[in-house]
Amino acid sequence: MSLPAGPAAVRSAPTWPYLVALAIVAVISRLPQLLSRNLLLEGDECILGLMGMHLAQHREFPIFFYGQKYGLSIVEAPAAALSFTIFGPGALPLKAAILAIWVAGVAFYFLAFARVLGRARSFWITLLLVLMPAWAATSMKAWSGYVTAFSATGATLYVMTRNDAAAVRWLIAGAMTAIIYFAQPLWLPSLLPFVLYFLWLNRTRLSCMGSYVSGILCLILLIATTRNHWTAGAAETWTGPPIGDRHPLLAVPRLLNQTYLNLTGSYYFGAVVHAGRFTTAAARVWLGILGAAALLQGYRLLTRKYLVWSHLLFASVSSTVIANLILLEWRDPRYLLALNVPLVYVAGVEFFALIDAYRVPVRRWATAIVILLALQGVSMREFADYNYMWWTNSRESPSETKTLRKVIGYMRSRGVSHAFAMNALLQWPITFYSRETVITRWKADVDRYPPYIRKVDRAIARGETVAIVGYVGYTYGLERMVTNPDAIINIDGKYFVYIGADENLLRKAGFAFPG
Repeated sequence: MSLPAGPAAVRSAPTWPYLVALAIVAVISRLPQLLSRNLLLEGDECILGLMGMHLAQHREFPIFFYGQKYGLSIVEAPAAALSFTIFGPGALPLKAAILAIWVAGVAFYFLAFARVLGRARSFWITLLLVLMPAWAATSMKAWSGYVTAFSATGATLYVMTRNDAAAVRWLIAGAMTAIIYFAQPLWLPSLLPFVLYFLWLNRTRLSCMGSYVSGILCLILLIATTRNHWTAGAAETWTGPPIGDRHPLLAVPRLLNQTYLNLTGSYYFGAVVHAGRFTTAAARVWLGILGAAALLQGYRLLTRKYLVWSHLLFASVSSTVIANLILLEWRDPRYLLALNVPLVYVAGVEFFALIDAYRVPVRRWATAIVILLALQGVSMREFADYNYMWWTNSRESPSETKTLRKVIGYMRSRGVSHAFAMNALLQWPITFYSRETVITRWKADVDRYPPYIRKVDRAIARGETVAIVGYVGYTYGLERMVTNPDAIINIDGKYFVYIGADENLLRKAGFAFPG
């Protein structure tokens, strides 16, 4: 199958140096975060970490993110388990495992677009993607699905752009599409324009469509029939964000803000996390590029100066934005992660089309790319200060990991192996960072992993010493419920621990118990 070819590339140059360079830049650019005192896994990341621990210990093989019917974990959890087996459980091994999956996706995108633009030009564009602020932190987020969807989409594009046997190629593409569906279905709209285009290009499109649908159905059937067999302890308690926005047009301003926050890569769920000057500058540049790309599409259509890959990539961006606007009411920036890849490549396609049209010397266009790369490179350094918590760390303060380990160490020194978290999601970092030596539950008696709730409840029923742990400043009146408020220990001004809670106190504090 012939592809709409871009400018001629030097075909003799080997591919592997480009792939090695992209991987090296990806790793080095993330070191400021990985070595930062601010490094702290989110609650969701700790859940994935616990899944990896359970898999490494051969306790269970989780198919989906605990508590969900989506968020496919058969890629990220095994990667975490392998990393834990080699290096031991921890934040760095977990993030390294997720980054490895993301780098694999980067390789697929590079290889796919090398067939369209040539290796050298694909390399420069992919390098912009590697250093894009939108992916600075999220490329290492163990959210069970998002990074998998990123890499699976890249793999699908790579398969569709190959010239192998059509039936086999589309069967594999169908299976990869099913993986995207289970991992994070919000990525499907971005893939749809490419699927339709490549099916239309193929002379045996009906046969290819049959192979594609067969690949999707076979993998869906396989996952549906095996999920209950492998997942023993988890229960489905989370159905995802509400579907549909009753007033999509009124949500446009919030959508624009959601797009901008996504491009900064500096957020926590829907909340803004402070971003550095270079990060915000880079995000504004990409927002401007998005607007310019939209205007260029109109210009090309009006003047009939069509550029197939520009239209395809912008259709991918547009379908992602429109689907998000119509299908979802929540405006979490991560729900728009799928637009970042096609945005980078549509910018690259249009940039090199402009270069070829005006015969701009290599020195000049390379300077323009290097300036943007430098801006993004400094942005990567700013992510060393990324901290989704509300407090600020000075150079003298202990790292986030040391403080959390101090909390865990204090509880263990007092004979506590089970605790109650006063604040939502705190139960997961305590349980993961302690390597399950302090199993913790939240206030609700239903959560993503019910065995933990049962273990903690049995501990209080047996009269074991348990603790209440939470964030300083968010005790919700606990100091007025206990007989000795001085027994609530403040640790580094961030966490508090109260040892010796009984069921009566826990009920007063808002903890629910079965029955």
